[in-house]
Amino acid sequence: MVKLNAGRLGPYFQYGPSNGGQIHLDGQRMVLFYASAFAEYRRGLIDLCGEKSARSLITRVGYAEGVKGGNLLRKLYSADLDDTANYRLSAAIHELAGYVSLEFTQLSIDTRRGVFDVELTMHNSIEAESHLSTHGSSLEPVCWLLMGYLSGYSSTFMGRMVVFRESRCAVSGHDSCHMVGRLASHWSDVDRKKSQAAGPLISRLSLESKAKSLVDTDEIVGVSSAFHSVICLVDKVASTRSTVLLHGETGVGKEVIARYLHKCSNRANQPFIAVNCAAIPVSLIESELFGVERGAFSGATHSRLGRFERADGGTLFLDEIGTLDFAAQGKLLRVLQEGELERLGDQRTRKVDVRVIAATNNNLRTEVREGRFREDLFFRLTTFPIRVPPLRERRSDIPLLVEFFFQRFCRLHKKNPSGFTPEAITILMDHAYPGNIRQLEHLIERAVILADENQAIESYHLNAFEDESTPLIPKNRADGFGNLDDILHDARKTGRGLENEVLHIAIKNANGNVSQAARALGLTRRQLGYKLKKQKIL
Repeated sequence: MVKLNAGRLGPYFQYGPSNGGQIHLDGQRMVLFYASAFAEYRRGLIDLCGEKSARSLITRVGYAEGVKGGNLLRKLYSADLDDTANYRLSAAIHELAGYVSLEFTQLSIDTRRGVFDVELTMHNSIEAESHLSTHGSSLEPVCWLLMGYLSGYSSTFMGRMVVFRESRCAVSGHDSCHMVGRLASHWSDVDRKKSQAAGPLISRLSLESKAKSLVDTDEIVGVSSAFHSVICLVDKVASTRSTVLLHGETGVGKEVIARYLHKCSNRANQPFIAVNCAAIPVSLIESELFGVERGAFSGATHSRLGRFERADGGTLFLDEIGTLDFAAQGKLLRVLQEGELERLGDQRTRKVDVRVIAATNNNLRTEVREGRFREDLFFRLTTFPIRVPPLRERRSDIPLLVEFFFQRFCRLHKKNPSGFTPEAITILMDHAYPGNIRQLEHLIERAVILADENQAIESYHLNAFEDESTPLIPKNRADGFGNLDDILHDARKTGRGLENEVLHIAIKNANGNVSQAARALGLTRRQLGYKLKKQKIL
């Protein structure tokens, strides 16, 4: 096996006959193919989908590739070098693929201060060459794959959304191509309008059309394939009358998706009413949903509209629908089938025009099988099911979500932390997020509140108040925690306390040095000292 002689990058790059004829970079298989084949592939996409759709697709592919490159860089990160020096590895990583030769003309990066100001010249861009060979010259930049790669790579490095745009391109007669990269929140309105980069990268949160979207809206955000799969399904069903069932783990953003679906429908100007079925007592659920007629029960001194009538003409979102009792399920089925209801204590039938979006984090098939949910209602609700993926399946969205919440809570709490330390970024990018997007949101809000003005968010700001049994520690650290998943798995099997096990490993790997172990765990020495004393380790 031959290994690339490229400093720290070498051990991660492998190729040769002894490797089964395969090429690997950081455990990911790669392939080489002719530039002419790349050009034909690109031309086919443009001819088949149109230039706008092809640009969007190619940019997203580049972004996904860039995220993998960024993850590799975080493994290679050296505390002995500043952020700028660490970032320069991007040239070595990306030039391996033969796409381009990079020359940095401006390079100012500091994760702690939230500084990202990068300009670079690209020589011998394969995209520019391919476009010239198949479509000739163009007034618009065409290095979409490279633009996406740089955005994904840089976003992963910074832990926040970075957007690159191409200011000049070889297809327009220039000797080379030129890219400019900044934090998404740092592009001006004028720049956004000029940018060819922003639109394809942020679906439904276009920097071109929503100048303030990162700070003052509840719009959904994402760039991952998993995210786009959901958006495609929502776009398909939005204009119809079909009932939709959103299912997924707690905290994945089902209500946000429901609101977005409503906004995309022809009911957008009508009410959107959200109901958490689990938060309403069983004795009140029917009156809350279907309304109450005066005198229906003791204390019912006035007739009152239910949620269905309040949502007439619009959309009713029923969260945690699996918690409804059988009586309420039967009435709900009638409304869905007949479009009519009766208030509690009334015999008059009222027509309603309501689009129902239901949501659950339970398996309704299991609920039906065990007799807790009506089968006929189940089939009525599952006309168009949409699975909302957990955050662990859309990790490339983490930088954008971090940027979204960081800007929101800085503005809400009138705080101004400067950015994130590399250790904090590693935690944000690598954490398992069992609580999904809601957990990330709360994590960022706490960190913004705890951080001092004009100071970077540290790892201990993220660890504060977390469950002591599952500290937020990086899972891919080069200082002895590369096998952390195995450690935790073994601890679960043997019944040993997770925190106790992790602390033992940390002290062992640090040769008894408490300060070093604290840095590895993302804790202060004082925090670790307290935990060691509590666990009677030292």
